[in-house]
Amino acid sequence: WPVNLNQEMCIRASHVVDHDNLVTIQTGEEYRIGVMSTDKKPLGFIFANITLLLSEARHEINQQLQSAKLTAFSFLDHNCWPIFDFQEERLTIADVMIQQVIYIRFRSPDDNITTIAVSHSNEKVAKKNDFNTLSSTVDAFTHLPYHSRLKNVDQDSNKAIIKSTNKKQILISYVRVEAALHALSLKEEFEKLGFSVYLDVHEIKCGVDWQDSLNDAVSSCEVFVPLVTPRYGKTQWTNREIKLADVLGKYVVPVNFLKDWPPACLAIQFATTQFIPWKTKESTSIDDKEDISYWDKVYVVKVAQQIGELCRRCIQQSDSPDILNIDEPSSGQLSKRISMIRSCPLQLPENSSPMASQEPRDGKPLIILSCHPHQNDLSNEIKNYLEDEGYEIILTSELMVEFDKGIYEYTEPAKKRLRGNKKLKTGRKTELSEKATKQMRLKFQRITDEACMVIFLLSQAFATSRSCQQQVYYCEHRKRFIPLKAEEFALPGWLSMLIGTAPLEDVRRKDYKQTLVARIKQTLSREHDLSDEAEISLKSYLLKETLPKSGPYVYVSGGTKFYNKTTEAICKSIGTYLADFDNLSLVTGGFYGVGDILARSFYDKRVSCKKEPLVYHVLPVRDDQDRSLQARQNSDKSFLNVPFGSTIFAGDSVREREIIVSKAIGICILIEGGPGAAHEAEQFCWNDHTVIPVKVTGGAAGGKFNVPQQIFELPQNVCQDDWEILADKSASVDDIGAAVLNIIHCLLNQDNFGDLRIDDYPNCQSPLSTASTLPLTQ
Repeated sequence: WPVNLNQEMCIRASHVVDHDNLVTIQTGEEYRIGVMSTDKKPLGFIFANITLLLSEARHEINQQLQSAKLTAFSFLDHNCWPIFDFQEERLTIADVMIQQVIYIRFRSPDDNITTIAVSHSNEKVAKKNDFNTLSSTVDAFTHLPYHSRLKNVDQDSNKAIIKSTNKKQILISYVRVEAALHALSLKEEFEKLGFSVYLDVHEIKCGVDWQDSLNDAVSSCEVFVPLVTPRYGKTQWTNREIKLADVLGKYVVPVNFLKDWPPACLAIQFATTQFIPWKTKESTSIDDKEDISYWDKVYVVKVAQQIGELCRRCIQQSDSPDILNIDEPSSGQLSKRISMIRSCPLQLPENSSPMASQEPRDGKPLIILSCHPHQNDLSNEIKNYLEDEGYEIILTSELMVEFDKGIYEYTEPAKKRLRGNKKLKTGRKTELSEKATKQMRLKFQRITDEACMVIFLLSQAFATSRSCQQQVYYCEHRKRFIPLKAEEFALPGWLSMLIGTAPLEDVRRKDYKQTLVARIKQTLSREHDLSDEAEISLKSYLLKETLPKSGPYVYVSGGTKFYNKTTEAICKSIGTYLADFDNLSLVTGGFYGVGDILARSFYDKRVSCKKEPLVYHVLPVRDDQDRSLQARQNSDKSFLNVPFGSTIFAGDSVREREIIVSKAIGICILIEGGPGAAHEAEQFCWNDHTVIPVKVTGGAAGGKFNVPQQIFELPQNVCQDDWEILADKSASVDDIGAAVLNIIHCLLNQDNFGDLRIDDYPNCQSPLSTASTLPLTQ
């Protein structure tokens, strides 16, 4: 695949040199592209440029394959969705090509293709349309879980027509912004040792669904190697990758770049997992700064050799359970899951490992009530009620108390020795604490694997407990769960992020017990557990398709009021500077304050220069909370159009809108802001996107409200002087505006090794396209 000029600045020559020391260059413009039908019948090939529109490709196919006498057909995209005729004017061959092949489906006389138009606030229509209405009009096929959507493409076949068969022995998982070059270097060393290696930037081609390709790669690999850097497990993709590898019972060999082990967000999953240090103990003790941005080749080679030796044992003895020791694996052994996950909500790949099953265990349904010991009285009350309803309940608070006792209980002779030796006492206490913590994590892992569901009893103590946080991280996406609020408190960003759009039950309601039982029954009876997530991905995709294709777009997040005396002037300055960025679209949440002022400045400058305004406000259709002081909200809780720019309605609540936007847009400017803005920043970090905090404005942008601290780290290829200006209280508003513009230029021009993670939305694509959308106008 072609390497563009910007990428040449970041990619080493060794990355494009093959084993024969040859570099392949492209001199011609045309490719030989195969054409295949859905029944896997080769129809021939054509010579064409991959940038041809599909309407032009249709003409080339009919001209160059005349002898095939093709009847009427539809192109299929990489999710096997049929592409409508009017959409062929917006898509190219590269958008649908899979491994040099275009797939088509012959139309039957009974085919009935309906065109659905998306309207916007500027159009004179009788009724306001929104993404939620659109998603309900999509064929039920849209709401199938990711792994099953290929199965229904052809009505005469239950088999997926397109599936990767490139199995690799090792898969490397990593956080793009922290370890992209490390992953490339490690892959090179593995290949020198004779292993086949899967690395997303090399394996996922244009037109291939990123999520499906990765799921297939994880299910096919023998050994899963995560590069555990500070943000590993705290981004959506790495979190899902490591969970899928665990669920499928893969051998997991982490390379640890951290000082402490295990990482907090993966503490339960890695309770017994041995790791390979990225450097030797001697070298890490000498280098106190622990700069993980550079990985000396000597250590890369050493790590590859260590893992390579373990992988050889694994691959040679994969059918023998003798090498496994889940409780205490030694450094010379590979470990993997041996207990089965029951009631797994994931749509597991075909022929997947027997370590997971969608079937429940025998006997009463087991429910885990994850709670803090401070809520013992309430949790026992809920436990007794649910047991009367026919469920078996286990309280995690009992596990915590059980193992906490083990920390401080000693025999009488031991107590005497401890009284006389404070150092011994401290060391002994720490040793027992670590052992008890490890046992608690392992026991939680095992009982949760057996459970059909988890209930999180949320409270302030729960939200600040490290153990409770680890339990939520472990269960998210691995188990069905119900959040139950025990008291009024502000949900921290990490908790709100992991819970997602799941509605909160509240113990302060009089009928909460009956409602909880009804919710349990509803959740257990759901046929497709990922339908909500698929719908969010669909809405995110529709949002991205609605925004203009002519250039990039940036989202603005911040407070609805100004508390810093310079914030308003900074917003106006940033808006004015960004307006000079050709084809840059500015997106806001449609609320008063930061977004409104910055967007108005951007809008006015572009209109005065006779440019297209390119301002878009994304609002939910409605929200149950009264937000009339924050936005233009009607008495029925729906939202009005913003009086300038274009208004787009996406999501059923502000919370859902935030998730949709953070999935669709890669850059967020954060100015001042409270807990809501901090939550938006958390969502962008979760999706491995970039947040630009204007730190001088304070609030969430200044580090308050538990905003993720990684947003303050200097992004790759960004000038440090520009980044530091955002925190310089002596800098002028013009300096800050110019710095933000420079930063965005750098972010958009740099080589993002994980571009597929940002741009190839969604996980579950829709047959709709903005080709059916009327142009957005002022």
